[in-house]
Amino acid sequence: MEMLMIAKFSKVTFDEWLTVYNGDAALRAKFMKDDIVGKVDDHTAMIKATITDPVGMHEIMASRMAEIADDMGLEHEPFILKPADG
Repeated sequence: MEMLMIAKFSKVTFDEWLTVYNGDAALRAKFMKDDIVGKVDDHTAMIKATITDPVGMHEIMASRMAEIADDMGLEHEPFILKPADG
């Protein structure tokens, strides 16, 4: 499944968030691949990825978000992407 996520972080900058995101590469590899990150502004990022294990993603993200969300002011808004009908 292809997914786009909007990440908003009110207590850190994009660069600080990206350091944490990059540090979680092994964790993300358990449920996603081919992720690409884009900076929207100093407090917003877009992440496009192929989700390989949606159930695992929800379990891992619930645990990891509990650890970092408050300190970073972090919220995610997920969108499932599908090919446009031609």
